Amino acid sequence: MAAGRRTLGCVVLAASLAGAACSTTKAPNADSSTTQSSGASGAVSTGTVAASTTASGPCTLPLTHDTFAGFHIGVPNGWDLFTFAGTIVVSKDPSAAEEATVTPVLMTAGLSPASVFSSSLGGLQKQIAAVGGTMTDTVTSSGDQSPAATLTLQNGPTSMAGQARLVVLPEVTAHGSSVGALLASWAPVTAFAAESAALAGIGACYGPEPGTLYQVMKDQVFTYAIPVGWTVKSEGQDAIEIDDGNDAAASYLLTMLPPGTGVDSPQSLLSYVFGHMGIHIDKQLSSLQLPSHQVANGGTQGQELVEFTGTLNGRAIHGTANVLSETGSSTPTGVLRLGVASPDVWNSVNGALTHVINSIQHKFTQDLQQWENLSRQQQGFNQQAQGFDYALNGVDLVHDPTTGATFEAPYDTYRATGPDGPGYYDRANNKLQIQTP
Repeated sequence: MAAGRRTLGCVVLAASLAGAACSTTKAPNADSSTTQSSGASGAVSTGTVAASTTASGPCTLPLTHDTFAGFHIGVPNGWDLFTFAGTIVVSKDPSAAEEATVTPVLMTAGLSPASVFSSSLGGLQKQIAAVGGTMTDTVTSSGDQSPAATLTLQNGPTSMAGQARLVVLPEVTAHGSSVGALLASWAPVTAFAAESAALAGIGACYGPEPGTLYQVMKDQVFTYAIPVGWTVKSEGQDAIEIDDGNDAAASYLLTMLPPGTGVDSPQSLLSYVFGHMGIHIDKQLSSLQLPSHQVANGGTQGQELVEFTGTLNGRAIHGTANVLSETGSSTPTGVLRLGVASPDVWNSVNGALTHVINSIQHKFTQDLQQWENLSRQQQGFNQQAQGFDYALNGVDLVHDPTTGATFEAPYDTYRATGPDGPGYYDRANNKLQIQTP
């Protein structure tokens, strides 16, 4: 990374963060209701049992609504929800030995349920392999409309059994009229028979719903996508903070550390920075370490993605961090992308946090079309590789001719019956022009 960046010290950070010596920002509000919380843009997570029926089956679990990406899903009390690379993951424990996943896919022209089922299983297999596990499948129903399979998984010494099926749900978007969803779940072999019905119930509660526009902002320092209703809390030369007002916030920090810190890896960089922010990790829920490699100046570049629970200056938080470090010199450098929320709203906002922190580009000079392509790649958008659009991550770039504003429009923000016909609309019901259909 380029030299001349400011060192870590009293630099205001997002996610309502501040260095230990700088108390200029506050922690997310941890006093919200545990049964219903609402941010500025209206994301709501309910802790009451919802007796409803979706196209994929009867739902009797507590529902969590993500009104940013545009979906609802069943989440048993005490379970964790996380979205990653186009997949919704609902997990009972950090070991991932018992969890259910939903991978929504747009049913565009030329795709069949059977082809989407096969490709989606292959994508899930790669995701599991990336974290050190293995998965094999045995197709039990090859019918084109309702393919299904049994799963066999291994993670270290833990053997797991699982199930998978594909459902097709009605969902009108700019790209079609339905969405396919791979519903997969698993548990340790000894527990699967007893848990299989409950695990299947998580996916049975899945359904699409209206999402939230993200306005694309660009200034002299940063380009980023921000959910409508969120605000920039602070911005500096190398740091930006974006939050929903109370319960959730996303941040970006580019830093050069002073000599003698002992930082020599992504893990030690994260520990050093968190120590200065007042963040203490109580439990690391997941960690993905990408292979390190040599860079031009002879140093080593490494990257780690971490989900954790802990405290920020004594307040409870649930967070995700993506840390990139470049070490090998006396002044290590790094980039930290961080999203944190109050634990009671984490399940409903972490998808938005991931979207925001992945969108932030520092001193990005390319045009919006190139930026949009990069943003999609960073969010796991893999249309060319898989042959289809992941509905959870897919967005259209749209423009408001009245105000000149540009937005990322998740597919679920499309309105089939808008006042001026089908299309994307802003809060004032102005129809937006699609730039990247």
